[in-house]
Amino acid sequence: MAIVESGPQALDPTPELLFWNEFQDFVPSRPVEHLGESDFTFDGRLPEPGLQIYEDGGELGCGGKIWVAGELLSKYLLDKGLNNKKKVVEIGSGTGLVGLTLGLGQRKNDDMEIWITDIDDLVPLMDKNIILNGLEKNVFARALPWGMELPEFAKKDVDVVLAADCVYLEKAFPLLEKTLIDLTTKDTLVLMSYRKRRKADTKFFRKIKKHFDLTEVTDFKDYAIYLKQGVHLFQLVKKN
Repeated sequence: MAIVESGPQALDPTPELLFWNEFQDFVPSRPVEHLGESDFTFDGRLPEPGLQIYEDGGELGCGGKIWVAGELLSKYLLDKGLNNKKKVVEIGSGTGLVGLTLGLGQRKNDDMEIWITDIDDLVPLMDKNIILNGLEKNVFARALPWGMELPEFAKKDVDVVLAADCVYLEKAFPLLEKTLIDLTTKDTLVLMSYRKRRKADTKFFRKIKKHFDLTEVTDFKDYAIYLKQGVHLFQLVKKN
C-alpha cells in the first residue's frame, strides 16, 4: 500500500488512498495471520491441485484476503457457467479469487476474456495469482477505481460484471452504483454476492433498484449453507 509521508514535503493523499483509509475504518485490518498460498478445489468442483491463491496475510488490509462471499460466487460460476458470455469484468477483485476461478474453469474457452480489477495497490497481487495459475492468456489484472471514468477495456461490450463482497462502506455506495451503471447495458448480466453486515446496506440495494431489476439467485445446492452465514447472491439486469 502506498505510504503518505508527513512533514512540509508531504504529498496530498490520493483519492485511492483516502478511499482505502475509509474502508479500513469500517473493516479493520486483521493481524497478519497467514502469508502464502492456498489451494481451492471448491468441494471437488475443480480437479487437484485446484486454484492456487496467494494471500498477502492482511498487509494490504481486507482486499488481500479470501472472503466467504467470493467463495459462494466462485462455486456458483463453476456450477452454472456463463452460457457462452465472452467479456467478463470483476470489480473489487482483491486477490482475484472469483475471476481466476472462472478462468480456470473456462481454461479451454479461447473466446472468453476476464478482467479482474481493484485499486492500484492490489494489481501486483492479482498479477501474481494469474501467473501462479498459468492464466495469462485470458485473465488480466487492471486498476478500476469506483466512481471514476472507466478504463478503455471496460468502456464497451461487457457481457458480465462480477462483484463479491463489494457492499461494505456506506460512503462508497454512490461510487459503486455509478461504476455498475457505467459498466452495463440492458444486455449485461451482473452477479453480486454479498454478506449482510448492517442495516445501512439496504440503502444501496434500494437505490440500485432504481436502475436495475434485482433477483436473488437460489438455484444452487449450497444456497442454504451460505444463507445461514448471511451471504446472498443477486442477479442484476439494467432496466430499459
